[in-house]
Parts: sequence; structure tokens; C-alpha cells
Amino acid sequence: MAVGETVQGIRLLAVQDQQVVIEEGGKQRTLRIGLGFTPGIASESAAVAVITADGRGQFFVVGDINGHSLRFLVDTGASVVALPRSIAERTGVALNNARNVSVTTANGRARAGRVLLNSLRIGGINANLVEAIIMEDAQLAMPLLGMSFLKRTNMKNEGDRLTLIQRY
Repeated sequence: MAVGETVQGIRLLAVQDQQVVIEEGGKQRTLRIGLGFTPGIASESAAVAVITADGRGQFFVVGDINGHSLRFLVDTGASVVALPRSIAERTGVALNNARNVSVTTANGRARAGRVLLNSLRIGGINANLVEAIIMEDAQLAMPLLGMSFLKRTNMKNEGDRLTLIQRY
């Protein structure tokens, strides 16, 4: 989409650093690049996901990457979303462009591939171009929903409920 172009009632007014300015329904909005946007939903009715803790106090949530459903452990201690290689392959994550990096995990140092996820959705919250790492299955038992996604939300923890509210 080019500046000045209108698609499905949304006009792109400006692109500045890591944000864009759009106009929809006569209202201007500034959005950070990477956040999803649903036309007609005002910021006061932002997308929400409510997650209930399991019996051990852990928060698990079903979401999807590139339209493929999977279960995440919410991990505020993880800097980025982390995926086992087999799940990354199943969800169509482009691994050929992964940049090799060294990461520190609860089990010590490990090698991983750093990628950008085209689309990550949790409940009604959709984020695009989310930073993630891909680790070998033996190093990571399940997907972790880390801060590269969570920082795009306002998190509210009330006992056994964690509410994520998408920021615009």
C-alpha cells in the first residue's frame, strides 16, 4: 500500500519510522508497525484475550501462526516467542531466512534461528511480523508466548485470570 492509497476504506496517510498513520471512517490513528488492525473497531473496543491459569498456576493459550492452531505457554520471562523446529515447519514459518543466534534459556546457552512470524493470533489479538526464535525440539518442549508478542498488549493479571488487551 502506498501513501495516499485507500484499501477497504482505510487510507494510508504517512509512514514514519516504526509507525503508520491511517484514516478510517474519518478518524486518524497512529499504529505501530507489526500490530494488526480491524476496520471499524475503535481503540476503546480493542481486541482482548482472557486466559485462565491451570491448576499449577500456569497460563496456556491456544493461538495460531499463519492460520495453524497451536497451544502456547505464556512466558513473560521469554524475550521473544519461541517455537520448536517441528512446529515452525508445520505452521509454514520460513526457516531458510533464519539468522543463527545464541540464546540463554533456563537450561543454559543454546543455538537458535531468529525469524519473523508473518502472523500470530491469540484470541481476537492479531500481530504481524512478530520476532521469534526456532529451537530444536529436544531443547524446547512446547511453544512459548514471549514478550515480542506480549509487549504489544496491556497485560492485567487478576488471580487465575490473565487479560491481554491489544494496544493500538
